[in-house]
Amino acid sequence: MSSSSYVGGVGGGEARDYGDHFVLPAAPAQRSLWFVCQLDPSSNAAYNVISAVRLAGPLDVVLLQRAVNAVVVRHESLRTGVGLVDGDPRQVVLPEALVPLPVVDCSGLPEEEVRARVTGLAREQAAMPFALDVPPLLRLVLVKEAEQRHTLIVTIHHLVCDSWSMDVFYADLAAAYRGLRERGDAGLTEPPVQYADYVGWLERQLTGERMERLLGYWRTALAGTAPLELPVDRPREQGRGGGGRLEERLDAAAVAGLEELATRSGGTLFMVLLTGFMAALSRVTGQEDVAVGTPVAGRHHPDSEQLVGFFANTLVLRARLSPWQGFAEAAETVRDACVGAFSHDRMPFDRLVQEVRRAGTLDRNPLFDVMFSMPGPPAPGAELAGLTMTPVELPVTAAKFDLWLTVLPDGDGLRLQLDYDRGLYDEPTAAGVLDLHRRILLEALDAPDTPVGALPAGPSADAEPAPAAAPAARTVPQLLDARGADDVVLSSADAVLTLGELREWSAALAGRLRAEGIAGPGVRVTTPPVPSAGLLAVVLAVLDVGGCVAYGRRHDRAGAFVRRAEDEPGGWLITTGPRFDPAAPVAAPGPDDPAWQPTEGGPVLTHRELAAGLTAVAERLGVTAEDDVLLLDGGAPPSPVHLLVPLVYARSLMLSGLNPPPAGPPSAFVLADPPTWRRVLTEGWAPPAGTRLVCVGEVLAPDLVDMLVRTGHPVVLGRPGPVPPAVPAALAPLDAWHGRRLGPPLPGTAHRLLDARGGPVPAGVVGELHLATARHPDVPVGLRCRRTRDGGLEVVGPGAGWMSVGDRAVRSAAVEQALRAVPGVADAAVTADADRRLIAWLVPDATVPAGTEREREAFAAMVRGRARTALPGYEVPAVLGVLDALPKAPDGTPDRGALPPPPVQPPRGPADQAPPRNGVERRTLAIFQEVLGRPAVGVHADFFGLGGHSLLAAKLLSRVRAEFGLQVPVRDFFRLPTPAGLAAVLEELERARDRRPTADEAVLAQLAGISDEEIDQILRHLN
Repeated sequence: MSSSSYVGGVGGGEARDYGDHFVLPAAPAQRSLWFVCQLDPSSNAAYNVISAVRLAGPLDVVLLQRAVNAVVVRHESLRTGVGLVDGDPRQVVLPEALVPLPVVDCSGLPEEEVRARVTGLAREQAAMPFALDVPPLLRLVLVKEAEQRHTLIVTIHHLVCDSWSMDVFYADLAAAYRGLRERGDAGLTEPPVQYADYVGWLERQLTGERMERLLGYWRTALAGTAPLELPVDRPREQGRGGGGRLEERLDAAAVAGLEELATRSGGTLFMVLLTGFMAALSRVTGQEDVAVGTPVAGRHHPDSEQLVGFFANTLVLRARLSPWQGFAEAAETVRDACVGAFSHDRMPFDRLVQEVRRAGTLDRNPLFDVMFSMPGPPAPGAELAGLTMTPVELPVTAAKFDLWLTVLPDGDGLRLQLDYDRGLYDEPTAAGVLDLHRRILLEALDAPDTPVGALPAGPSADAEPAPAAAPAARTVPQLLDARGADDVVLSSADAVLTLGELREWSAALAGRLRAEGIAGPGVRVTTPPVPSAGLLAVVLAVLDVGGCVAYGRRHDRAGAFVRRAEDEPGGWLITTGPRFDPAAPVAAPGPDDPAWQPTEGGPVLTHRELAAGLTAVAERLGVTAEDDVLLLDGGAPPSPVHLLVPLVYARSLMLSGLNPPPAGPPSAFVLADPPTWRRVLTEGWAPPAGTRLVCVGEVLAPDLVDMLVRTGHPVVLGRPGPVPPAVPAALAPLDAWHGRRLGPPLPGTAHRLLDARGGPVPAGVVGELHLATARHPDVPVGLRCRRTRDGGLEVVGPGAGWMSVGDRAVRSAAVEQALRAVPGVADAAVTADADRRLIAWLVPDATVPAGTEREREAFAAMVRGRARTALPGYEVPAVLGVLDALPKAPDGTPDRGALPPPPVQPPRGPADQAPPRNGVERRTLAIFQEVLGRPAVGVHADFFGLGGHSLLAAKLLSRVRAEFGLQVPVRDFFRLPTPAGLAAVLEELERARDRRPTADEAVLAQLAGISDEEIDQILRHLN
């Protein structure tokens, strides 16, 4: 035996001495699971493996107890716990142990009460955690239902068993009971090896070149995996709940068809069913790249089949399912992924997590949140000398993952059993995922070539929103005519004007335009989009003469003269300088004439639609003639709707280009785009008292929404709509979903979600959002959404061809076009990473030397410099890499999903070398350096960014406890895993310890609340 002082679990616990235990190395899977249970103690019971068998016939309870003890003697794992010994999780094994067999007598109760009692006991046992360092991790309860009918409930922690082990346990239990009954001896022999022998064998197997080959495969297979954005009903930070279970059935005809499809695709039924599940996950998340886990037996040792222990391993099955890929082709893709994964199934999952790190949070599982399994048929009942032992199905009581789909034999068909986390999902949501899987499989049988992005079929056209009625025939000048000359005040850096003065200015400019013949529906006038009184004067003048306004280049000088646009035939540019062009014919404006064109060659908004858009936005916001509006200039061109709404409906408009914006006067509304809100709030600007904050932009990151909420002001979130129409896609008060809910469409529009073929999508399935109006039935918005059960829309991410970069949406094709225009660039592809950075991959042409790493770096630096002059700052890639060729999709376009991970950038800034600022930071820094083996570590260095992982974190926190005498909760360390963050936690724990009363103080505090009469009673009792 090995004696060692045990310092308690990472989550705390009293010290123990294991002098009477065997202390042995733990398997990688045991260490990983032990750490999960320390990180989140509530998950301890979630890993209880609970099962039950019904014993029919005359039962000798004493012999059954002896049989249980014989099985415990045979299997070392049933006498094993896992504890922290000298800083490492180790197996702590008792030489011998007796497991009690309590009996609960329910005989004589009605049948329904008996069943309810068995179910209740099973739930209680499943919900009861084990002390993982106190073996055995095994509990039994025997329920006597009738004189010759009993149910045995067995609970074993997953640290020491797996599903295969349960079959071994019951087989040995049956054999031992039979032997005791027939021969008086259990007859269970010592197995050739014990679990600890397997652990040593596994460690020897997974070394050297064999491990390097495994690591090489899995690093490549899982590079760039991202978590699935599943349709949870509650935020993950609220924590996990109990488990729920739902079932669907596939009949014999469907199973036969799926088996035939599997044969045609060169795979197995498992692979086709997995394809359907992955397709369902892709449809509810809108993500092409899907990764799920699947359990494998892991019993590669020749003598492991008859052992109880934690042998099971987990594989990650990852496949990219293009929405344009037919289901049969997708099945081949999944087949290839399965073949690769199962041929490399010896990689321990915990080592895989360490090697293939994925940025995540404490509320997500590593690498995947969804499991898929297809176990074989259950073991048949066994005979125990006059008894029959048959399995009893128990209700699920815990959820280890978001979703776990198990496919089980069910007569001549199959049962689809979905376990789900009730802390995250309502039952209808989980049922929708399961039904979606079944429908995809059945529709794929009828048409295997149907694209994955069009499965399953959506609702009929009758269920789609009806097109909106045409807006009233009004124009912006007509709306302004209803306002008094002094009703509105415009304040900007270049002027302070009443509405009357602004209209006089614009009328003078309009007269000049008419005099020059620049008027009517055939004229397009471009103006620099600088928020100012001058911009509004130009916009109103062009609208007055019936022309079409567009934004063009910014100019250093202001002015209201016009000249023919050199790069826009037939167009005009408002700028500075004399006008020498001949006059154009004058035409009268009309409500259906063009009024606004955001991009050359793009869709055009009519005067009628622009006026209707102003009215819709004003009504949704509730703008009145008593309201003031502050429009913050963030550098992006302001929408004409946001400029004109205050002039038509509010009392005043302030255009602020100041940095920071002014503190007053009070405004009813403060409006800005996401980047501007982030800038001003980060700089500490406080919105005026009593205002509502309006944030309208393509990207509404959760942290930005939190910043807006923390101001304490009411917040309205909007998503810009396409042009046409002029109105936002949605504009609604912030709800509890931190901006994920889109809100209802504005008047005159309707929301439509369409699949890859342009058809409607079912509820819960992701589709491209389109805005429908009377004149424009389907205009893409650039967002992917899914419809919730209450009919609302939840934003999933940017639409096809768009990426979220910082707080902006970027069109990938536009950036790639600019990069390809740089001399020396033969091809380019861009994508965005999890940190919302823009990543570009370049292919140099034959004129560029790119054979060495230095030459490639020089080429990337040259392209970055050119990109800065051709693109807005937020569209310049943060990281550029060089490839010999780009991966291509079947249609010849760049296959962005197949691009490699972004090249590693050297660390920037002094944070990683920052020196300690006090004694506590100096001591925590020394522990970091010792555990990580890195002497050059600063107090702001991230533990996991420097190669740390969960087991090293356990060792580090063990060292911290030894050094400071304080137990740091794992979650507190994970929130800020730096020496400085750890020092702050320790200082807070130290203050909390100092605040705790001593024993004498506690007694005095209790006495202080006791009355004189109660004290007299106590003294009389003592006497």
